[in-house]
Amino acid sequence: MVRSYMLGMVLMCGTLASAAPARAADPAPVDPPPVDPAIRTGERATRDAALIIGNEAYTSLPQATWAQQDASSFKDWSELTRGVTPSRRAVLTNADANTMSRWLKKMRWKARPGGTVWVYFAGHGAIDDSGRQVLLGTDASGGALSGLSIDEIADILGSNRKVERIVIIADASFGPVGRGGFELVPGRTQPEARPVDATPRVVVWTAEAGDAEPQLYAPARHGLFTWSVLGALRGWADGELDGSKDGKVTLGEAQAFVARAPTLLGRLGSPQVDTRDEVRDWTLAQGSYLENAPEYDTFETLAREDTDARLRAAERRVREDAAAFWGDTLAMAQQGGDGGREALEAYVREFSGTSVQVARAVYVPQALEAARMLHAWDGSAPARPTQPTAASAPVEPCDDLMAMEGPAMLGQLSAGQDTCLEARLHTERLQTTKNKISRIMIVNAEVKGDTAAWEVLMHRHLEDIDRSDPDLCMRYAVFLHRKNDTDTAEDAVRWADVALENKQNWEGEPHVRKVTGLLRLRAEAAHRLWVAAENAYRKDATPENDRMAREYRGWAKDFSREWLDYARASGGQTQKPFELCKTAAGTESFCKETH
Repeated sequence: MVRSYMLGMVLMCGTLASAAPARAADPAPVDPPPVDPAIRTGERATRDAALIIGNEAYTSLPQATWAQQDASSFKDWSELTRGVTPSRRAVLTNADANTMSRWLKKMRWKARPGGTVWVYFAGHGAIDDSGRQVLLGTDASGGALSGLSIDEIADILGSNRKVERIVIIADASFGPVGRGGFELVPGRTQPEARPVDATPRVVVWTAEAGDAEPQLYAPARHGLFTWSVLGALRGWADGELDGSKDGKVTLGEAQAFVARAPTLLGRLGSPQVDTRDEVRDWTLAQGSYLENAPEYDTFETLAREDTDARLRAAERRVREDAAAFWGDTLAMAQQGGDGGREALEAYVREFSGTSVQVARAVYVPQALEAARMLHAWDGSAPARPTQPTAASAPVEPCDDLMAMEGPAMLGQLSAGQDTCLEARLHTERLQTTKNKISRIMIVNAEVKGDTAAWEVLMHRHLEDIDRSDPDLCMRYAVFLHRKNDTDTAEDAVRWADVALENKQNWEGEPHVRKVTGLLRLRAEAAHRLWVAAENAYRKDATPENDRMAREYRGWAKDFSREWLDYARASGGQTQKPFELCKTAAGTESFCKETH
């Protein structure tokens, strides 16, 4: 039998195209666009929690190449870019099934009301005998595919009803072959997978929608899926669906980019995509820090180099197989007789005329343009309104936003107008118009005295639409601070930070007064968090509570010192910030004026 690996091409659009014109010279090799280090944003995702697992060194299964590196990079994104605090983040390396389960149960209560729980896993996945998709612990074996099932993760985290979103990201597939290309359990019959229960709060995002093997991307020393996800969250996916960048990356955009990434690199792959309207608009990343996606020419060069590298690897495997067989064949031939002759004949049949085949996906830019036109053509269904009272009212016209400003300032928008604005907010593509709609709704709720609606609308506006107005950020921070509880103190600090980032918008006396107020708010909120954490540690002296108390004490010390320094520089009152600083630092020397 002659081994045939003839180089083939697979076009993304499924039809053959004419050959590209010959190039005078290939461009110089390029490095993949980096996803490390993570972008440091200063954000604080005070409501979020994250469980990050990198299982590479399996006891009885093949190693999962670069799983630890993938997990480390996602940890950096969650910390430096997203802003998940250390006390609400757990990173597990080479964890067995019991450790994974124990930490999952801990993390369910770490997320705050309205927050997102992130579960990231890099390693091996499998379908167990009952048909469940399982993320394997390092103690998994052919006889016991132990780990965490996707359904189990969703059920345990979902028991915290206050969590708004659960995002499960797994650089693993659930077929017979694991990361690195080796069969997990040789000879095992692959069970039929049963569907994962879909709930409105849960998104499952895996490297392969089917049972194909997860791919590695050697030039980046990452799993291809993780490299693509991290790139998408850095901003590469902004505008992926319609070509219009708005300074944020939604789940729909991120998944669409990651699904396209294999083809951009000349690979075949089908990462999972969630098509539900209610989850596609979730904002995963937002801010001025977002990067532009690499240019098409960069991906073309990377795809060409990747194809060449895969071709050389296939050639190397053939030669290694041939060398291994040749040793046995030569030994039999040296014994002479019919057995030696048959061994030589078999070797000739096996390796004469050997060729290799590497599939090369060809990216067609027009296909992306067509997809974007289709996205705009059908409009993609809007997300469900978050205001149930407004949603149940008959819709009234809301085309003239300027005419609606007056009634909104008097709190006189009707329920039907509110319904119309809510629906228009989700279908409007122009960011400036979305901003105006959201502000009209916020003003109307505030004047009406509907504090609960105002809080929901303000949170959505700052999280998903626009956070560049320091006055809005400050008002929301003050509102949260005045609740006077630890559940909102971290959020108050976060939005005070965001307001301070744009403090240059203020001038003169208002600048000094507002900056002073925000610095005071941060210091007092941090002090409240520290006291609560110390009390929790006294009641239950766990390492986790100790770490949280230390973290919040550091906040209280630093924030009170910043308030004190600004008060000295601006000629303000210094007694209160000095007392808070001294209490948190435990010494006056830290708080004394330096020259």
